[in-house]
Amino acid sequence: MFVVKGTCLDTVQKVIKVELPSKLEVPNVFTPNGDGSNDVFFLKVANVAEINAIIFDRWGNKVYESTSTTGNIEWDGKSSAGKELPAGTYFYIIKATGKDDKTYDQKGNVSIYR
Repeated sequence: MFVVKGTCLDTVQKVIKVELPSKLEVPNVFTPNGDGSNDVFFLKVANVAEINAIIFDRWGNKVYESTSTTGNIEWDGKSSAGKELPAGTYFYIIKATGKDDKTYDQKGNVSIYR
């Protein structure tokens, strides 16, 4: 902002810091069938500093794990070895920390339909 009075000129600056709240939304179904629609298990996050997701099959075997500092975690319905997993219900444990220091510890299930 500039202020002028006669021959005097002054400038004022003020920095405004906006802190957005963190957010984590987990879908409950996806369809990795290659049609280009809803093909990945994608977490909707905002303002997350770190996130870890582990996914298990119905027998408790870990089939996927990922850690990210950007929040971009996408699971394509394949095992860690790249094998396409069958349709069914899988269970997740997701832990995250928001940039606002909010912590998330979510457990639930996600279904794969092919």
